[in-house]
Amino acid sequence: MATTRTNEEIDREAEENRKEALLASTLSLQPNFNRSNLTQKQISKLQELHKRPSKNSQSKAIEDGESSKKLKEPTSSSSSTLEEQNHNKTVVTVPKKPQKLFWGLDTRERWERKANM
Repeated sequence: MATTRTNEEIDREAEENRKEALLASTLSLQPNFNRSNLTQKQISKLQELHKRPSKNSQSKAIEDGESSKKLKEPTSSSSSTLEEQNHNKTVVTVPKKPQKLFWGLDTRERWERKANM
């Protein structure tokens, strides 16, 4: 008997070879695999972005003279001045309007319509 292989055996062997090649190319199965999903380039970009907001807040404080003066004042103010400041403030609570959706319906109407479907 000759060693003839059927198409199914050839296909099965080709599939196994393809799977083995795929597993061999998988980075997580390599011996020197680093578990961190972030590359060094991504880490440096995040560090750069993290520094930006602090730069913006510093520039805003410089532009606004009053807030920078308040920051420079000593923090050893008496409790009576704090009470006077709190007394002078009036609390105004304005009911917040529900935000309209981009097609012009508010969320309540949308959910009511969805419930009626």
